[in-house]
Amino acid sequence: MLRQTAIIFMALAMSSAALAQEPPATEPAAAPEIMVLGTFHFTGGGSDYVNSPVVDYLSPERQAEIAVVLDRLEAFAPTRILVELLPEYEAEFNATYQQYRAGEGTLTVNERQQIGLALAARLGLDQVHAIDYASEMDFGGMFAAAEAAGQSELLADFHAFMAPIQAQMGSPDQAARPVLERLIETNSAEMASYHALYLLTAQMGAADNPVGAEQMQLWWGRNLHIFANIARLAGPGDRVLVVYGGGHKYLLDQFVDSAPNLVLVDPLAYLD
Repeated sequence: MLRQTAIIFMALAMSSAALAQEPPATEPAAAPEIMVLGTFHFTGGGSDYVNSPVVDYLSPERQAEIAVVLDRLEAFAPTRILVELLPEYEAEFNATYQQYRAGEGTLTVNERQQIGLALAARLGLDQVHAIDYASEMDFGGMFAAAEAAGQSELLADFHAFMAPIQAQMGSPDQAARPVLERLIETNSAEMASYHALYLLTAQMGAADNPVGAEQMQLWWGRNLHIFANIARLAGPGDRVLVVYGGGHKYLLDQFVDSAPNLVLVDPLAYLD
């Protein structure tokens, strides 16, 4: 009996020692943090409904302004940078990046390179990711459908809504403003409110020819694809900077903020 008792106590002691040697439970990795930086297009032109004025962003003055922006974004310490570019061009884009890092090339005038590649080089990142999804909106088709449906009041509402936006974004005075100031505006709540115009275009057309709603399906769908590309690339503990046209920011912010496994970061916390 004494021998059995001793064996039991020995087994318990060994079990206690084994438990004491087990490593403590590790904390789960932090959810990826996603910052969507809405940008205006540095090249001025493009397929957007309203385009920015053309500015020489390679001039010493503008390069100094861009450097200020990079200083602010560097404080976020991104581990990945994603840009508005179709994935089929990613290899070529990163080849340009490697040349630039090696001191064998210069950056061209677009926000993908002036912000995306320049910041990636500062941070020593191996690559930049292309996450765009191809889809175009047929504004002409929507307007024609609205006219055919006799929606003159809706068209008037659309143009009245667009007038101040066009005046603000297309003004030559924009060219004189510093890059940081324009980016702060592009990421403001006021700019986000402009996305309401898409709910006007969604109404264009008749019940048997709902061109507006069909076109807006493409717009929401495109941004869902972009969001999915962001989420696939964002690993545990990552801090992801998404450099994208300002028109996409409203939906991308909404999708990221609603995703239970992602954390949205406001760029104004770093820019402003």
